[in-house]
Amino acid sequence: MASGEPNSEQQTGAAVRVGLMADAEAGRDLRLGLERCGLKVERLPALPGGLRALDSARAQVLLVDLADASDTVFDALEELLENAPVPIVLNESGRAEQTGVWFRRLAAKLTGLAGGVAAPASARPLPAKQSEQRQPAGQQPAEPMVWVLGASFGGPEAVRRFFAALPGAPGAIFFLAQHIGDGFVELLASQLNRTTALRVVPARDGDVAEPGMVLVAPVNHVVRIGPEGTLRLEPDKAERSCRPSVDLLMQEVASRYGPRAGAIVFSGMGDDGALGVRAIAAAGGEVWAQDSGSSSVSSMPDCAAATGAVSRRGTPEELAGGLAAYLEHRAAAS
Repeated sequence: MASGEPNSEQQTGAAVRVGLMADAEAGRDLRLGLERCGLKVERLPALPGGLRALDSARAQVLLVDLADASDTVFDALEELLENAPVPIVLNESGRAEQTGVWFRRLAAKLTGLAGGVAAPASARPLPAKQSEQRQPAGQQPAEPMVWVLGASFGGPEAVRRFFAALPGAPGAIFFLAQHIGDGFVELLASQLNRTTALRVVPARDGDVAEPGMVLVAPVNHVVRIGPEGTLRLEPDKAERSCRPSVDLLMQEVASRYGPRAGAIVFSGMGDDGALGVRAIAAAGGEVWAQDSGSSSVSSMPDCAAATGAVSRRGTPEELAGGLAAYLEHRAAAS
């Protein structure tokens, strides 16, 4: 920054450092606009080359430009969303839309996401594992709620933040339907296990869903749930643009658990989950969604909210806090 220009870091404290993945022309415009808003921009190669620069990058949040993106870029984007250590915002807006107001809104979103990055798991005291939590003498535990978490682009980071902020959930079973490439389910489960006291496992045929578990839905199979919570996996032969289907998993949980079903829709493209949240709400269950401002891509939670079924929206941390309070109240009322 030239010496004659005001230094936004001196005025407002340390500026948020944004890692920008874009080609030369789009990157120049985005960098200038964000720096005018007081952010510090670190230029990174456009995808797929940007993947190799992640280890040395010092960014607190990533901005990935997808305007005129090729299939190669989208293939690399899937890997980026799985492995990026910081929140990601995807930009599909062209230069004509990038006004001063647009940049200020984008800067506020990037700043908010950078401020919401959870501390490393080792820095937080973890709650007791499910097996160590006991009910007071004479008190019968409430029948567990079963929550379906649906997510797509930006979902892995949002879900990590959610579980990192959730102080245990003794009255709940979780199913996670994350749009993901085949072969990445084990990796996602492993990553989430490092951030939560809950037990995160890939859903397998014959598993029994129990409180304190997070079952990650397989990519190419539909999850069916038996009367005792026993899982049966059936091949998903339908043509789908994204897998696994959030709608199908929500509909299955709604039909099996009725008013004990719940759903939270996190960041993602498209409208998968919009049919599912209607089924959860019709069964008497709770439906929540991530807010637009904290979502890397807000299409999925916005489409869920447009159904009228969503009763609460917030950041992943706010949703985690709300769920902890909701389950505590539910347990006390049982």
